Amino acid sequence: MNDMQSRSVTTRLTTLAILAAVLAGTVMAQSVQPSIEQLSTVRQMLAGYENVDAAIADGFEQFGTCMTSDQGSQGIHFTNAARIGDPAIDALVPEVLMYEPREDGTLRLVGAELLVFTDDWHATGVAAVPAALGREFGINTTLLDRPFYMLHVWVLQHNPIGYFANWNPLVTCDHEGTVAHEH
Repeated sequence: MNDMQSRSVTTRLTTLAILAAVLAGTVMAQSVQPSIEQLSTVRQMLAGYENVDAAIADGFEQFGTCMTSDQGSQGIHFTNAARIGDPAIDALVPEVLMYEPREDGTLRLVGAELLVFTDDWHATGVAAVPAALGREFGINTTLLDRPFYMLHVWVLQHNPIGYFANWNPLVTCDHEGTVAHEH
């Protein structure tokens, strides 16, 4: 191999190494797990909403029926319009609470969802996708009349596919018809 070929091979290997490092960094950013302290803090904040009446008193309203898919469920969503209308992101001030309907007609808090409309978020001058607890938000362009960023946070119900998965296979909508009253 002559010097020109050797430099070409070295340049390609260097480029591949840089590309691999960049891709690894991207994967690492998405695999960052929240600390035990962060999870504990979020759980403590959510404890005040274990009774759905406390959530309602704090401005949350039921949004639709129990959401389910072939990957699991998200439960019944309770949204806070004032929080959704504010483009701030704070894991301790969730825009959405998720409740699983129980057989006895009650609702059990299973998690929260952080949500911000994409146009509201970017109107603040931030170009990047929002992130919280070490995780970038996903985007939904089909559920509401405008696209939004969202991040599900499963801190009250174990989720075998992850703290931030959209669906939880351990949450079910099987008992939605037993909920004592519409909220």
